[in-house]
Amino acid sequence: MFSHLRKRFGRGIVDSGETRVKESGLSSQSNGGQRQDFWGMSNAGRETSSPGTDLREKQAKKEKERLIEELQLITEKRNDLRDRLRFLTERSMKNRPHFRPNPYYEDLERMEEAVMSILHNLEMENTVIHENNQKLKKEITFSRNLLSQLLMENTCRKKLVPLKQGARRDILSVH
Repeated sequence: MFSHLRKRFGRGIVDSGETRVKESGLSSQSNGGQRQDFWGMSNAGRETSSPGTDLREKQAKKEKERLIEELQLITEKRNDLRDRLRFLTERSMKNRPHFRPNPYYEDLERMEEAVMSILHNLEMENTVIHENNQKLKKEITFSRNLLSQLLMENTCRKKLVPLKQGARRDILSVH
């Protein structure tokens, strides 16, 4: 803020001891013959536009342009490295920034797609066959259980039929 005010009122780089004009009755000659401004400040500390300051401004502009170019180069390198990192993490050739198609690689890609589709079809068939196999196992288990139950019932009937026939004979012989 003070630097802004100094520039505004024409004061340049001046020692802080000279910021106030002494009002101890000294004439304008004590000021080195310099004329005082409205606020009592002299023109002695003003910087004028000299070839030295123009040269510094040009150097500052050149330095600024050089820094801007350097920043742009650094930004391009950063973006390139970011793309490379993305490529390495995603493992995809198509996302590579400077990808040159290789005919052998394209053939391999087509072959990989064909093999992957065959593999997918085989996996689907395998799941269908596995489901059918499970259903058939259930039916076989059910049939075996039903057969063993029928055999047990048949065995029980055979045992009951002779007893009934033998009991009838005893009953018939008694009468």
